[in-house]
Amino acid sequence: MSNQSLYSFILEQSFDGIAFADEQGGFIEWNSSLEHITGLKRSEVVGRPCWDVYFQLLSSKTKTKALYERLKTNILHMLETGRSPAMGEAAIQWPDGIRKIIQMTAFSIMTAKGYMLGIIVRDITRLKLLDNELQQGRAWLEQMALDRTAGYKKLNRQLSLEIVKRRQVEEALSRQLEISLAITELSRKLLSPAAIEDISILVLDHAKRLTGSKYGYVGYIEPETGYLICCTMTKDIWDNCKVKDKDIVYKRFGDLGGWVIRNKKSLLTNTPAQDPRSAGTPPGHIPIDRVIAAPAIFNETLVGLVTLANSPRDYREQDLSLIERLADLYAIAVHRKRSEDALRISEANYRAIFDGADDAILVHDLHTGVVTDVNQKACQLFGCKPLESSPDLDGRLINLPQYTRDSTAKWMAEAAKGEPLLFESVLKDSDGSSLSIEVSLKRAVIGGKESAVAIVRDITRRRQVEGEMVRLDRLHLVGEMAASFGHEIRNPMTSVRGLLQVLRGKPECLKYKEYLDLMIEELDRANSIIQEFLSLAKDRAVLFKVQSLNAIIEAVFPLILASALIQDKYAEVDLGDIPDLPFDEKEIRQVILNLVRNGLEAMPPGGCLTIRTFTEGNEVVLSVQDQGTGIGPDIIEKIGNPFFTTKEQGTGLGLAVCYSIAARHGATIKIETGSDGSTFFFRFLRPDNAGQ
Repeated sequence: MSNQSLYSFILEQSFDGIAFADEQGGFIEWNSSLEHITGLKRSEVVGRPCWDVYFQLLSSKTKTKALYERLKTNILHMLETGRSPAMGEAAIQWPDGIRKIIQMTAFSIMTAKGYMLGIIVRDITRLKLLDNELQQGRAWLEQMALDRTAGYKKLNRQLSLEIVKRRQVEEALSRQLEISLAITELSRKLLSPAAIEDISILVLDHAKRLTGSKYGYVGYIEPETGYLICCTMTKDIWDNCKVKDKDIVYKRFGDLGGWVIRNKKSLLTNTPAQDPRSAGTPPGHIPIDRVIAAPAIFNETLVGLVTLANSPRDYREQDLSLIERLADLYAIAVHRKRSEDALRISEANYRAIFDGADDAILVHDLHTGVVTDVNQKACQLFGCKPLESSPDLDGRLINLPQYTRDSTAKWMAEAAKGEPLLFESVLKDSDGSSLSIEVSLKRAVIGGKESAVAIVRDITRRRQVEGEMVRLDRLHLVGEMAASFGHEIRNPMTSVRGLLQVLRGKPECLKYKEYLDLMIEELDRANSIIQEFLSLAKDRAVLFKVQSLNAIIEAVFPLILASALIQDKYAEVDLGDIPDLPFDEKEIRQVILNLVRNGLEAMPPGGCLTIRTFTEGNEVVLSVQDQGTGIGPDIIEKIGNPFFTTKEQGTGLGLAVCYSIAARHGATIKIETGSDGSTFFFRFLRPDNAGQ
């Protein structure tokens, strides 16, 4: 049963009229008993100020503007201050002229926004009529006593009978009021997040007081074991009970309480020792003179037990009726608590799965697109914290995927159709880097609300690998093409170069020496380009040998330094302690020279080029850092593609060859760039990780 259903059940079961007004004084509840008492329907009252309704019910003779303002002022003051409960009587008049006298109790209820107003109304018209009749009878008797001395004794007996009747009526009304207040307090407790133990104690206290019982207990059935847990065992019972191995957990049910549990029926006996339903009490048990008990049942399932004993008077049917009402409320409380616990566990499990997911998950309101929840992975991916996102979970968080900002309405409308959606998007992560994401958007009902669940997967690495594979395939294709026709071109070129050298040596051709030298130089340049093409070949033979990378750098550094100084630039090395690596010396030497040449060409005069080696995790790293102006984002995406160059005389094969060599060595090339220069990282796997 939901909290709303429980609330309505309690409200409609009360014999008294019950109404509630919100923090502004407007009625929000008006039960059926109050409709019978006042003649006003709930629909006529809800939403109206309570002082307005009360003023309407007053007799027209007593209505004044001053009275209306006083009523309004007093009620608003009570709502503002939470003043203690007030009780009073008033005469009211129905719309059709019927007059009634009511007894009204008003009390404040603290809420998160202030104070609400609760009102309990009882129709005491009959009681007042009886009281008036009694007063009239007294007056008549007194007059008769004066007029007829002889009839004094007879009239005195009649007066005594009337007094007894009045006392009986007053006692009945007082008891009914006491019961109603107890039910109201229990109902309030049911609507609060109280523990079942606290509610059990409250039920027992009211039950003992209203029945005059000396002993009693209220317990709940543990679903897993079927044991009765008596969390309210009073100290007087515990201290006086001498039963061996006594426990608040009842595993066996041999007494009259056991009969109630087995049969799911209430029990009342004022002679328990002679009652055939009793199996007796164990040795050392407290003597039991009278017993009354009722099962707490919810949806035909036994969830608890209310048992009382040893009232100084015999138990009556009205006592049993009261205990059954308390048991019904207790059953609702037990069921509600268990439902809340089950929901809490379910939510905790859901949260653990939700936050433990390796993909980012965002929950949107299906109709507005508002982001209502995000998991830990989403916070990591988009650079936000759950508490940071809470005040602005409105679909406009700056780091959330693009679809949650510009295209929210579109995607929510698509998700509302019920078909799962799958699309890709690009965004910036918390450090400004581009991320490629894959979004799966599906309709779902979460917490009773229609939602759209977005599962966001970071596919940046996948896209990078795919791009790398495409680029390497292109390199391999170019290399294979070069290998297939390279020799066919180089052979005639070699012949031509040889003939040009012969001609250059003839005396009659000396006047053409400058032209012949230029032709030989251009043939050598063409041959070097073909050699670079051949370096791109996938199946090019390489000679791997375990050797020192630092030694290779030291061997070529004088050449590098000389080249830098000629250009009014400088070069330096910072070689770390790294292990020897298996590599082809010629190819790695070519990588170093290509990266150095590019770095020197990128720097203005006065710049410094730095070559470093170091280990990082399971990698050995060669880095070449320049002090140029950096590489633009439109260029960096194309680096490594064959024939792409920004130089007037470049072939676009230098870095393509480096990437091809890296692929043959199982290495990778990474680039970091900024306004203060660029760094190329050539990353080898350490020898002990090369096979992983």
